[in-house]
Amino acid sequence: MNPYLEVIPDYTTDRHAATKQHLADHGIDQLFIVPTLEDEAHTILEAERLAAEEAILCCQVVADKLKLAKQEEWKKYKNKYLPIPNTAVPTETIIIPSAYAMNKLHKGEYCELYYFTNHGLAEDESSPPSLDDDALMLTKSENGTHSFITLSSTKAKAFLIKNKDLSWEAVGQVNFRMINAMHQCEWADVHVQMHIDLWLTIETHEWHRDTSPFNKAALLTYQAHVHQLWHRTIGSLASFDLIILNLSLLTKT
Repeated sequence: MNPYLEVIPDYTTDRHAATKQHLADHGIDQLFIVPTLEDEAHTILEAERLAAEEAILCCQVVADKLKLAKQEEWKKYKNKYLPIPNTAVPTETIIIPSAYAMNKLHKGEYCELYYFTNHGLAEDESSPPSLDDDALMLTKSENGTHSFITLSSTKAKAFLIKNKDLSWEAVGQVNFRMINAMHQCEWADVHVQMHIDLWLTIETHEWHRDTSPFNKAALLTYQAHVHQLWHRTIGSLASFDLIILNLSLLTKT
C-alpha cells in the first residue's frame, strides 16, 4: 500500500460508528471524537510516509554504493569490460610497450628509450604477467636506504639499458614508437614536437656520419642527458627547448 495515495477517512460517516461509539464509551466528548480520530489517522499516515521515504533513501544509498563499487572494479579490472571488435587477428606486428613505460608517459614522466627498442619490447613480451604488478616490494638503494616500489617497476628495470648506452640502431627503433605512445597519452603537441626535433637534430648532425666513434657516442650521451634534464626542469625557471642544440655542452660531452 502506497502511503502517499492514502487519505484520511471520513469519520463522520456511519462506517465508523463503532469506532466513534468506542471513544464515547470511554468518556470522549462527541465534539472531539471526529477530530481525535482524524489527528490519530494523520499521525499514522505521516509515520508511514516517513518510513517509506527512509526506505527509498536507504535503497538509493545501497544502489549508489553498488554503482560506485562497480565503477571502481571497472577502473581496476577494465580489461574484463572493454568491448572487443569483430575482426580477425592482425598479420602485422603489434607494438605494445610495457605497462610500466606507458604509465610513465601517462604521468608525463621521464621514460627510458630502452622500453621502446626491439629488445625492450621483446623482453616485456616474454616476461610472464604478474598477478598484481601494482604490488609493492621493499628494495635497497645504492646509498643503503630502503623504499617501497611497485613490482612492475622492478621487472621493468631488470634488463634496462641507459639511453647513453644504446646503439644508434636501437635509438632508430625508438623514435616513431615513442612518438606514437606520447600521442596516445595525450602529450601536448609542442612537447611531442620538441622530441621529434631533438632526434632529427641528433640523427642529421655531422658527427653522426663521423668515422670517430667518440663523436657518435657524444651525440647519444648528449641526447640522453638533455632528455632526462628536460623532464627534471619542466615547470621551473631552468626549463628549456629541446630543439635548441647546445654546442658548448655537446663538445664537453
